[in-house]
Amino acid sequence: MAYIFEYLRNWLGKDFFLRRFRDGEGGIFYDLGSGTGKAIIAMSLFCPFKKLIGIELLEGLWNLSMRSKICYDKTITNKFIKFNALFTIQESNIIEFYNGDFLRQKWNDASIIFVNSTCFTPDLMEKIGNKAKLECHVDTVVITITKKINNFDSDWECKDGFKRLMSWGVGSIYIYIRRSFTINKGEK
Repeated sequence: MAYIFEYLRNWLGKDFFLRRFRDGEGGIFYDLGSGTGKAIIAMSLFCPFKKLIGIELLEGLWNLSMRSKICYDKTITNKFIKFNALFTIQESNIIEFYNGDFLRQKWNDASIIFVNSTCFTPDLMEKIGNKAKLECHVDTVVITITKKINNFDSDWECKDGFKRLMSWGVGSIYIYIRRSFTINKGEK
């Protein structure tokens, strides 16, 4: 996650996130198909988000993410309050894990949506793209691993597939940012 965050900072500029944190917005990070919660825990250490939300369909993996959260709450949160205070956030990150279908959740408050989509079908990727087009605001960042979102329109800019060694092999990382929100005035 550190290399993705550094890549984002280099592409979008160092002030892109800092501006949000100084203004008290904090940002909300979503992990769609969050598994055991590794990405949520890792991102909470790199950036003081207001909230990090993981959504996992499989109950066994969700149970493991809840165990990770308990460990995080007991050992990490107090150590990072001082770090977060640098950005005027007085409390540690709020982490929430949900067991359910991420397509049934709202993402309209997202700053960053992370999708480790290696095992996702093309149909599911299209559904993710459609939902993001409907709900995400300008400056929302969507990150996918291995698979692209092919149905994004010209409102979305993509940094195309740089490669990174993962624990399971080499994966392509695609980073999208919504630059505008075009309303099709011809539709009824």
